[in-house]
Amino acid sequence: MSSLEADLYLDQIDIKRYCAHDVSNLNEQCQSGEITCLNNCPLINPQQREVLKIVLGAKEYLPSIPTMSVPQPVEPDLIALNKPDNNSLVLITANNALTVEVLTTIWAQVTTPAYLLLIDCLGNTVDMAMVFGEFKPERLKQAIDLHRLEGIVTHRRMIVPGLTASLANEFQKATGWEIEVGPICAAELPLFLGDRWVF
Repeated sequence: MSSLEADLYLDQIDIKRYCAHDVSNLNEQCQSGEITCLNNCPLINPQQREVLKIVLGAKEYLPSIPTMSVPQPVEPDLIALNKPDNNSLVLITANNALTVEVLTTIWAQVTTPAYLLLIDCLGNTVDMAMVFGEFKPERLKQAIDLHRLEGIVTHRRMIVPGLTASLANEFQKATGWEIEVGPICAAELPLFLGDRWVF
């Protein structure tokens, strides 16, 4: 008997937000495996074409994540992805093992350097941490201080998960950092990051 798979919010990817032309049937083409229109579209440059293929093909490379009934905590840590430096992106997420697996799988598609800061949400995924009130501004501030993030990067900008958008102002007040609300679906990050996404 196979277990149910967790919702990775792939249906929340908003292609229209990034494309200047009609993409109304792009999702259907992707689901059927027919995304040949990307190869012939003069409005999409080669970089954008590759990014769209990564995003639209996410179902093929993302790990199968089972629906879980209990938290799966990992150490609330600062993870270096692709040899980041003091100018690299800072992404925030919950300290859940499966969430980390999804994000690192997406990041394995590129060479973009970044820091992934895991907030102590008692091992819940971002969506469950929001439901249970565990994704708290004070915990974000604690993580920044604990990992001395202000001494690691020279900028003061971070990207928080789209599901935490309602807390963006509170995050900014608690940390003093500029908060950029990312997409709901992690697989949308390549499109969201635009020129910051490097192959």
